[in-house]
Amino acid sequence: MAAISIQGLSKTFPGGYRALDDVSFDVGSGEMIALIGASGSGKSTLIRHIAGLVQADRSELCCISVGGEPIQQDGRLTPRAKALRRHIGVIFQQFNLVSRLSVMTNVLVGMLGSIPAWRGTLGLFTRQEKLLAMQALARVGIAEKARARAGTLSGGQQQRAAIARALIQGARVLLADEPIASLDPSSARRVMETLASLNREDGLTVIVSLHQVEYARMYCPRTIALKAGEVVFDGASTDLTAARLREIYGDASEELILPGLADAAPAPAGARAGAAAPAGQAAAAALAVPMRPARHSLEVAASRT
Repeated sequence: MAAISIQGLSKTFPGGYRALDDVSFDVGSGEMIALIGASGSGKSTLIRHIAGLVQADRSELCCISVGGEPIQQDGRLTPRAKALRRHIGVIFQQFNLVSRLSVMTNVLVGMLGSIPAWRGTLGLFTRQEKLLAMQALARVGIAEKARARAGTLSGGQQQRAAIARALIQGARVLLADEPIASLDPSSARRVMETLASLNREDGLTVIVSLHQVEYARMYCPRTIALKAGEVVFDGASTDLTAARLREIYGDASEELILPGLADAAPAPAGARAGAAAPAGQAAAAALAVPMRPARHSLEVAASRT
């Protein structure tokens, strides 16, 4: 069963602008896929449709399914859409953290869909929930930042906090919308390595939209390329050479290639193994894997927060 299935997806905005045009593809459970395309190609719009944040054009042929259940059908959100969204973690370029709140509190926001509304409104979280947040932060490598204000973190650290928030949500699918666009190369690699690790070790299905094809070749076995809202390439990332990009995008291909890295080396074997991650592994395992910090240390930190 496909983790994500998209059939006949089109989206037309007011004024007649067609952002997506009859997009169809499947994503297997445990795959890590890159979405690439020049500015305005429809990457962000596609991710928002998969997450159920935007409704498609009305069409009997349109269906978007997550985990085998439709989240959109015939251009309408299904009655199960809200429940399905709890299992979809969306990571945005802007981080979407509240800068004045602690990193721990920002991560705990990921639990709002699974706790009573009154506790969420008052910001009351149990000791066990705080421990889960600490485990998620340890999983992405920033447990020591739990008590710091989110606004004091670097861009890469804030993006990893956003990933931890998706983990504590219990997401089985991660949708990352240009998560490294505003980061320096070192931070970008760290974020991509975190996503690849979650895919490889925990079996999470990951779709990440990228503006540079080099990162797709390094971390994602499969790439889907969009142009003017249409799928123009769907295949092995290693096949998407600079020459192939120029063939597809013409002069616009220059914005997809980092200078000096026109044909960067593909991902090492360990990084590519993500596509073969066991499909049956639950996403919640991300919170249960052994952590580098001792459990006692996490419990102490959680109790102080």
